[in-house]
Amino acid sequence: MKEELLKFIEENRRDDYVKMPSERELSENFRVSRTTIRSALKEFINRGLLVQFQGKGTYITPKPKEKNINIITSPDIRSDDPFYTKFFLELTRIATKEKIKITFINLENLPKDLQDSPLIMIGLLEESFIEKLGQIYKILISIEQYLTHDEIIQISIDDYRIGWVAADILINYGYRYLVHMAGPEKYTAPYLRKIGFLDRVKKERGLEHQIIEGKMNWNSGYFIGKDIIDIYKDVKEPLGIFAANDWMAIGLIQRLREGGIKVGENISIIGCDDIPLSKEIVPSLATFKWNIEGIIKEISHLVNDIYIGKSTLNKRVLLPARLIVRDSLVKR
Repeated sequence: MKEELLKFIEENRRDDYVKMPSERELSENFRVSRTTIRSALKEFINRGLLVQFQGKGTYITPKPKEKNINIITSPDIRSDDPFYTKFFLELTRIATKEKIKITFINLENLPKDLQDSPLIMIGLLEESFIEKLGQIYKILISIEQYLTHDEIIQISIDDYRIGWVAADILINYGYRYLVHMAGPEKYTAPYLRKIGFLDRVKKERGLEHQIIEGKMNWNSGYFIGKDIIDIYKDVKEPLGIFAANDWMAIGLIQRLREGGIKVGENISIIGCDDIPLSKEIVPSLATFKWNIEGIIKEISHLVNDIYIGKSTLNKRVLLPARLIVRDSLVKR
C-alpha cells in the first residue's frame, strides 16, 4: 500500500502545494484501515513529501526546484593552481550531494537559459567583465573581495586579518624588524594583507619595517631575496618576514639558502595559501590556510536561500584563515 500511496503522491506533485484527499477517502481508495493510512501519512510527512497545516489538512509538498549555478573563472587562474583545484573538487562534491547543477561559462559563450541562476566568479575579473555580467545575471557571487561593488555577494577569506595576524605573530615571537613582501596593489587580497600588516605594525612602538612589492610568484620571491640579504646584513638583527603568498616565500627561502642564511634561526618567514609544496620544502613553511570547506558551505547555504526566495541582498561573509606553524617560524 505504501508504494501505491507514494506513486499517488509523486503523480500529483506540482510546483505548489496540492491538497491530499481525506483519510476516509484514502482508506476507501486503497482499501485499508484509516489507522494504516494515518501511519503511512506520518512516514511521508517525516520524509518531507507531505506537510500538515493545522485546520487545513494534509498537502503534497511542491516539487523541488532544480538548482543551477554558473561559474566563470578569471583568465589569470592557472589550470594547475593547487588552491583552485581543491576548491573545484570540493565544490563539485557538495554540488553533487545537494543536487546542484554546475555550468562553466565564459564571456564568449554565455548561456541563454540560465541567466536567472546565480553566477559565481572565481578569481578577480576586470571591471568591464563585471559590468557586462551584471547586465545579464541577476545574482553575482564572488569568493574574492570587491571593495567597491556592493551589488556582488561576497564570500571570502578575511585578507586584512591575515596581514594583521602575521605581523602580530612575528611581533609576539620577538622580532623588532619586520619585512612584508607584498603583492601588486591592483589585486584586492594582497592589498588588504598589506594594510592589515601595516596597521598592526604601526600600533607597536620601537619597530622597524619595510615593504617590498613584487609579483606573487617564485621568481619574484627569489629576486627579492637579494634585498632581504642586504637588509639582514645591514640591520644585524633577526628579521620577521611575511610574504603575500607561499610562492614568494618559497622563492625567498631558496635565495637565502644560496646566500648561506638559514631560515628558522635568525630569520622567520610566514607565507599564505598553504600550497602542497609549503610542507615539503626545507625548512617547512609556516603559512595561512584558507578555509575552503567553510567557503563552499557558505555558498551552498546561499544557493539554497536564493532558491527558496530568501533575501541575500548585499551579503558579505569573511571567514578567518588558520595559521599553520612550521619550521620557518621560530621564537627569538
